[in-house]
Amino acid sequence: MSPARRLCILLAAALVPAVLACAEPEPMLGTVLEDGGQQASSFELADQFGRSATLAEYDGDVVMLTFLYTYCPDVCPAVTGHLRTTHELLGDDAERVDFVAISLDPERDTVERVREYSEDWGMLDKWDFLVGGRTPLESIWKSYYVDPLQAEWSRGEPTASPQPAGQTRSGADALRRAIATRYEVFHATPVYLIDRDRRIRVLFTPPLDPEAIAHDIRLLLD
Repeated sequence: MSPARRLCILLAAALVPAVLACAEPEPMLGTVLEDGGQQASSFELADQFGRSATLAEYDGDVVMLTFLYTYCPDVCPAVTGHLRTTHELLGDDAERVDFVAISLDPERDTVERVREYSEDWGMLDKWDFLVGGRTPLESIWKSYYVDPLQAEWSRGEPTASPQPAGQTRSGADALRRAIATRYEVFHATPVYLIDRDRRIRVLFTPPLDPEAIAHDIRLLLD
């Protein structure tokens, strides 16, 4: 090998680390919060099994947090489906992520009801659906900039919340659901990604893209 060629190889080897160091990091696909995001507000509620759940107790490297209610006729079922798909896309990485949904309907979202909803959507052991009284929930909603409003149904008879494809209920159960569904909660449905230091780093809003959420979760896991 000629001295000139040897010199070129040595220079290239020396420059590679510098080039890699200057490379731009892969961008997030969600809305990145400035200055590393604010500290996520803590909470203490009950999950679908009746167990106490707090933000501090989650041991995953990332917490994915959203706000839903089980009698929602449209947005919440769509969000639930997208989050289930996100969980599937993560594969083994999902074990390092805590999926958390907080109720927007303290009067109707009981432990039993959110457990049933979680079973219907195949999320029983994939997320924590948290419930509690109105006072603690209102404090949490405020901390995460969620302001649900309740409105009486005005489009004829109320209907039961949608079920996942392939799920059926008896006529009596469907009637019970219809009677219980007296009003709709109008609300935003943010999806927050909270890092291992419990800072809110990324925000997604509907329409959600499960692949984008999974992509950003993986970046936070790295």
